[in-house]
Amino acid sequence: MGLREFFIEDRLEKFRTEAPCNLGESGIRNLHLDQLTEYLNLDWRELGKLSLADSPNSGRKDLREEISKLYSNVSPDQVLVTTGTGEALFIAFHLLLQKGDLTSLFWPAFQALYEVPKSLGANLQKVDLLPRLESKELGFGKENLNNLFQNSPKLIIFNHPHNPTGIIAEEEDKNDLQRLTSNFPNWILFDEHYRFLSEEEDLGWSGFGLCENSISTGSITKCFGVMGLRIGWLIGPKDWIQKARSMKDYLTHTVSPISEFLALKLLQNRKPLQSKIKETLCANIRNFAHATQEGKLPGIVSFKEPRGGVVGFAKLQTGLESRKFADLLYEKVGVFVLPSADFETEGYIRLGFGETEERFRLGLERWSNLGSEVIALLNK
Repeated sequence: MGLREFFIEDRLEKFRTEAPCNLGESGIRNLHLDQLTEYLNLDWRELGKLSLADSPNSGRKDLREEISKLYSNVSPDQVLVTTGTGEALFIAFHLLLQKGDLTSLFWPAFQALYEVPKSLGANLQKVDLLPRLESKELGFGKENLNNLFQNSPKLIIFNHPHNPTGIIAEEEDKNDLQRLTSNFPNWILFDEHYRFLSEEEDLGWSGFGLCENSISTGSITKCFGVMGLRIGWLIGPKDWIQKARSMKDYLTHTVSPISEFLALKLLQNRKPLQSKIKETLCANIRNFAHATQEGKLPGIVSFKEPRGGVVGFAKLQTGLESRKFADLLYEKVGVFVLPSADFETEGYIRLGFGETEERFRLGLERWSNLGSEVIALLNK
C-alpha cells in the first residue's frame, strides 16, 4: 500500500503564506534570523567560522549532549538528530513494523502517525478522543488508556501534548501508564513535539523510559518558531539508535551544519524565548476561549482549551461541513484554519494559537464582524 496525499500539507501549501491571520499552522509564527540571533545574543561572526562540511551522521556531539539533558538518564549515544520529527517517525516505523502488526494510537491523529504504518501493512487500532472534548474531564482517561493497550499491539503511539486536540497526560494518566507499561512486552513511541510548551514551568512530562522498549521523538521547530531549521531527534536504547542511524544513511544522511549550530545555541539559551512564546500563546488561547463563550465567533459552538502545545479542536455548529466552513472563513474573513475533514473526521476545525497577538486579535475581530456572512452562505 502506498502513501496517500498529505491532506493537511496540501491545504497549508495553498494558504499559509498569504493568510492575514494564520490559525492553520501547528507551530509558533516563524522568526526571522535577525530576531533569533537577538533573542540568543548570538554574535554573527560565529556563523562565519562555521564549517560547511557534513555533520556527523548521528548529529554533532554537543547538540546530542544538549538534547540528552532534556530527558532523565539519557546519554548522547541514545540520541539521533534527524531532519524534523517526520524523518524520525519514518525511521522508527520502518524499524518496528511489519505487515499485519497491530498499531494503536489516539484518534484523530496527525496523518504521518498512521499513514506510514498503514503503508507498511500495519493494522490500526484507533482510540477515539473526541468524547473527551465534550466532557469536563481532563487528560486521556483511564478507559482510553486501557483501550490503547488492548490486544497487545506491536506498537503503541502516544502523541502528547496531543495534536489536534491539545490534551495532555494528567497525573492520573501518568499513574495509569506506569501500571499499563509495567508488563508490556512490545514497543511504545512517545511523540513529544510540544514538550517545550506545557503548563509546567520548564518542560512537559516525557514518557520515555517508562518501559524498556520505549522511544521518543522531539523537536524545537514548532515550539520556537524555527520550522525552517528542520531539526528533530529520536531517543531510544543505544543499540536500537545505531540501527536507526544506519537507516538514516539511506535518507538524509546528515542534517545542515547551520541548522545544527542554531539549534544548539537555541537549546542552550532557550528559557527567555520559551517564556515569551508561552505568554503570547496563553493570551491567544484565552482570547479565543473568551470570544467563544460570548458567542462572538459564528460557527463555533464549544471549545475546550488545550492544556499543552499549540493546537486545539473547536466544535462546529451542527450541520456545517468543516472544509466548506474553512474555505469560506479564509475567503470572506481572512482567517485560515484547518478543517477536521483533513484529520478524517467531521464537525470540528483545528486551530493553531502561535500567531502574533496583534494578527490574532485582528483576525478574531474580523471573524466576529463577518462570520455571520459565512454561515449565511453555508446555509443557502
